[in-house]
Parts: sequence; C-alpha cells; structure tokens
Amino acid sequence: MNKILYIWLLLCFGATQCVRADFSFPEQDQVLLEEISRASFEFFRVHTHPVSGLVKDTSASPVCSVASLGFGLAALTIGAERGYLSRQEAADRAVRALTTLEKSTARKHGLYCHFIDYETGRPTHLGYEPIVSSIDTALLIAGAVTAGEYFGGQVKSLARTLYTRVNWAAFVNPDNRQVYMSWRADDPGHMDGSGHFEKQTWDWYTDETLLIVLLGLGAPNPDYRLAPESMTNWNRPAGRYKDGPEYIYSYPGTLFTYMFAHCFYDFRTAGRDPLGVDWHENTRRAVLANRQYCRDHADAYPTYGQNRWGITAGSAPRDQYVVPGHPPRGAQSDQGVHGTLHPYGAGMAVPFAPAEALAALREMRHLTVCGKPVWTSVEDGGYGFSDGFNLPECWVSDHVIGIAQGPMLLLIENARTGLVWKNMMNNPYIRQGLRRAGFSKSLPKPSTPERAAK
Repeated sequence: MNKILYIWLLLCFGATQCVRADFSFPEQDQVLLEEISRASFEFFRVHTHPVSGLVKDTSASPVCSVASLGFGLAALTIGAERGYLSRQEAADRAVRALTTLEKSTARKHGLYCHFIDYETGRPTHLGYEPIVSSIDTALLIAGAVTAGEYFGGQVKSLARTLYTRVNWAAFVNPDNRQVYMSWRADDPGHMDGSGHFEKQTWDWYTDETLLIVLLGLGAPNPDYRLAPESMTNWNRPAGRYKDGPEYIYSYPGTLFTYMFAHCFYDFRTAGRDPLGVDWHENTRRAVLANRQYCRDHADAYPTYGQNRWGITAGSAPRDQYVVPGHPPRGAQSDQGVHGTLHPYGAGMAVPFAPAEALAALREMRHLTVCGKPVWTSVEDGGYGFSDGFNLPECWVSDHVIGIAQGPMLLLIENARTGLVWKNMMNNPYIRQGLRRAGFSKSLPKPSTPERAAK
C-alpha cells in the first residue's frame, strides 16, 4: 500500500474515529479552568525578574531556563487577555525580557544556552547542563513569536530579531541531516570560544522534533533555514496500547513529548503533514492510551486511578526528576519510576480529550496525600497544582516548574479560546514553515489584525 495512504488510513480509520474536541465547556468546567489558568499564570508573574524580565526555571531555582521564558512570553498574552495584569504591564515585561536576550552573549549561532543568568542573561555555570540547546531555543522563539503577534510594536520587532538570527542550518549534522540536540562550550562562560556538538540528534518523533523542524523551515533568513527533508528525516514508528488505535509514538512514551509543538501550532487548521499524518489526532490517541494505561495499572500503582492519569516528566520523591512513560514507546527501560503523577499531564490534555481531562483535573484539585494538599490556591501563596504527587510515598512536591505550568496554561487557553494558536498561526514565517514542510491545507488569511501595545 502507498505509504502516505497507509498512514492516512491509520490515523483516521483505526479503532476510534477522528473526533475533535468541541472546546465548549459548561460553566462549572469554565470555573475550574479559570482557576487553574489564574494560578498557573501566577508562577510567571511572581518568578519574573523585575529588571531583566527573565523567568526562573522553577519556583526554587536561581537561574532562568529559556524554555520556561518562552512559555512565560506566551503566558503574557493570556494574562493580558484575561486581565491578570494590564496589557501595558504585560507588553513592558515582554520588552524587558526580549531586550535582555537581544543583548545576551549566552548563545551560539543565535541559539541560546538552556540556562542563563536570571539577573543579566549572561552565560552561567549554574543549571544541570551548560549547553546551547536547540529545543529550549525553539520553545523560546515560539513564545517570542506568539507575544510579538499579540502585542505588536517593539515586542514584535524584538521577536523578529531573535528569530532571524537563529541559524538552524548550522545545527544540522552533515552525516544524517538531522538537527543536533546541543552544543557544548569548552568554557561555559564563553560561547564564542571552542566547543563541540554533542552526538545526539533529533532522530525520533517527539513534539520537540516537530517544533524545531517547523521553526527551522520557516526561518526568516533563507540561509539559516532547514531543508524540506527535515520534516520527514526522523523515525516515526506506529504502535498501539493493547487494542486501542495505532498512533506514532515517541521514544520515552511520556506525555509531554506529544504536546510541545501543539502548545503553539494549531495542526487542525494546518491539515496533514507530507506523509499524511494528522498530528492533532495522533496526540489525542496518545492521551487516551495514557489514561487507559493508568486505569489498567491502578492496582499496582495506587497513585493512578480511574480519574488519576497523565504520566509525564517531572519531580519525584527523593529529589529525583523522572521521565516515565508507557508502551508503545522506543525505550526499553522505565526511564524513571512508576507511580508518581504530575497534574499538568492531564492539564495539557484538555484540547484533545476535554471530558476525560476535566474529570482528572477535578479529582486532583481536591486531592490530599497524607494530609498534604496537591493544590494550593493563589490566595494561600501557591500556584495551583504542585508539580507531582505519589500516594504510597506520602509525597507531594514542594515546588512548581515553568515547563510544566507553561504548557498546561497554554493548552488550556487554546482549548478555551485558541488565543495562542491564533497568534502563532498569524505569523508569516510560521505559515511559511508549514508550507515548506508540506502540510496539506492552505492556511486562511490572518484572522486578527496586529495589536499594537498601548
């Protein structure tokens, strides 16, 4: 069978039909989603430096993660739209952050270090990996583009500057034509000195690969663009959990690896990729497999339950950070411990399985673990959900993480209003990248005019 036709049939006529979330929520669900959104935004409001505009990696971290900052920039559009802060304050915050980045030396070929100094944006020895990171830069650029489209003016100009100077082509491995994950300087304090690319490339489907490739294909500087082959030059194996429908699965099989590109790109309006894959439907199937796996293993792992699911990466007992997954996946080991859940997993799933995600969020919102609440309200100094919990261990995380709060906030807003999707998809370079990638639909003209910051 023709390969494109096979994948098209796989994703539309499997064990379940191609069902779209209708994004229509009754009042009680809107109240819960608003509560989660307001609390998640509070992390970005509180943990932004007043001068540099940079965002902390976690509530307990001394450094900025540029990925967390990317989510924070997109979060500013939600905060302004929902009145969590004024439009002027949100735009000013974006300008401060982008100006710091524009001047920062913590970059190579226009790509940024994973961690940078929270106060200055300079290179730092802090953080667990002193590398220039393609995925963390991609999340930063996506957030900057989103903010630029929403606020216009100086925000848009600075965002364009950052995007324009990212040389994605310089990060391509000449042997396999895949994008390197990272570059490591011999002296992390001097990005203009000697260093080397680390051997790992984005060689397997994950939404991280998808995000990097699409941004690289749309690069404003033609000399810095990725080649169209980048859209298909990676493994995309198909499998299923038990008797569920088949889907293309990621290597670790953890939920966030199906979500990051979806925070920004509306694949419903982009159509199918050049091999016929509907990525929105693919993620929906991964979400429902995750839920069913937790239901099937609730006896072995009491943290899981009928409405407790969403296996994804995050904090774990004994100061661990785990990346657990479930089949189908490429990894043969657990890559972390089973039995810990992270509420943002279900939070990210709202656009793909709204009823199921709302049921999980509602249960975890009121959950107490050995007397410790999983939820702490803004009024009590919290940011909503803790990063993770484990019932048998009597453990609830005492902090939150930007790259967990961010995707939950963005995807919930996309399910409610499509705000981030609309702004991202209005950008001409983003639209150009989708065309060069070979997506099937002709994108409609931008739906909203550019908004100038007042």
